[in-house]
Amino acid sequence: MKKLIALIVISAWLIPAAALAQLANIANFALSKPPLKVSFQVDGAFSRDIEEAIKSGMPTSFNFIIKLEKVNSILPNQNVGEWEFRHTVKYNSLRDEYELTLDETGGNPFKVRDAEEMKRLMASCDSVSVEPAHLVAGETYRVWVKAELDSIDLPVILDSVFFFLEAFDFETDWLYHDFTHTL
Repeated sequence: MKKLIALIVISAWLIPAAALAQLANIANFALSKPPLKVSFQVDGAFSRDIEEAIKSGMPTSFNFIIKLEKVNSILPNQNVGEWEFRHTVKYNSLRDEYELTLDETGGNPFKVRDAEEMKRLMASCDSVSVEPAHLVAGETYRVWVKAELDSIDLPVILDSVFFFLEAFDFETDWLYHDFTHTL
C-alpha cells in the first residue's frame, strides 16, 4: 500500500510537467523575403496555472530562438546566424494592467489592460528580421524556430523554496522551414 501511495504522489508531481510540455507549439509560421523576416505564434502557451501566476504579479518570460543555417547535401549544415529574444510580462493588480517588454521591438516597456491582448502579444512574433549579410542566391537555407516558456522568474534564493514552480517551465519542439534564397 505504501508503494502505491508513493507512486501516486510521484506521478501527480511529474505528470503535470510532462503534460504542459506537450501543449505549446509553434503555429502560423511565415517567412517573407527579401529581407528575411520571420513571423509566428505559440499556441497553447497559457495554461490556467500560468495565467494565475501572472495575475499574482510574478514576472513571466517567453524566450524565442531563431536559427538560420545553409543546407548542405554532403557536409553538415552550416550555421549562418542565431537570434534570441524575450517577451516579459508583469501584472500590476493595483492598476489592473500588464506591463510588457518585447526585446525585438526595442525592449521599451508598455502597458495593456486587456488580458487577451497581453496573451496575443506575449505569444506572437511579427516580422522579426533575420537577414544576415552573406546569403548566396540560389542556395538552400533552413530557418529553425523554438519557444522556451520560462514562466516564473524568481530570485535565486526563492528558487529552492518554490521548486514546484518549475513545473510551469516548458518548451516547444523546433519548427523548421527550408527555402531557396533569391535576390
